[in-house]
Amino acid sequence: SVPGGGAALSYMDSMVLAPMVRVSNLPLRLLALDYGADLVWSEEIVAQKLAACDRVVNEEIGTVEYWTRPELEGSRTKALFTTAREREKLVLQLGVGDAATALSAAQVVARDVAAFDINCGCPKHFSLSGGMGAALLKRPETIADIVKTLKRNLPLPVSCKIRLLDTEEQTVSLMQTLEKAGVDALSVHCRYVPQRSRTPAHQHMLGPLVRCVGVPVIGNGDVKTYRED
Repeated sequence: SVPGGGAALSYMDSMVLAPMVRVSNLPLRLLALDYGADLVWSEEIVAQKLAACDRVVNEEIGTVEYWTRPELEGSRTKALFTTAREREKLVLQLGVGDAATALSAAQVVARDVAAFDINCGCPKHFSLSGGMGAALLKRPETIADIVKTLKRNLPLPVSCKIRLLDTEEQTVSLMQTLEKAGVDALSVHCRYVPQRSRTPAHQHMLGPLVRCVGVPVIGNGDVKTYRED
């Protein structure tokens, strides 16, 4: 277990809700907790956007809301809704390409989440062009810097979600680099960067990766039922 926002957070032997764009929002996260999830990931939230948000407590419906400022975005848009009920279970996934921006965003929301996760696997053009997501897989030193910066400045766990690199040796090297940087857990999406959900996940490749590091490793990709954990 590692210290979380209000309680010890354990990644070991956990069933978690994966970060899914336009899916892993507040209603689904609460539903997943109701059905036994140990931890719930938010969808990826772009750190630059989150860093410029205002925190609003909505007493009427019991939510904490993060809204962009109209003068910065042109209009007021939602970045994150959360509630006290998921406070000690919510892992906020950041889309970010540098340590300074990651810290700025994390400091804004740290009181309302249990941990942070760095998206190092999104293959979409928006993420790649911004140096985020799978673009980070080519810059392990940048991922390590993000992890070290968050760990040095905030008392919350930090994990990273990666994809398979071209060879097992490269994936192992990345994972061990992040372990040395102080990462608390790793999620491995068992697909290569060009592959999408229509390609079956390479789940058979997970075992050696779990054994190559001493931190918890969460398998991701084609895990659809409790029996497939």
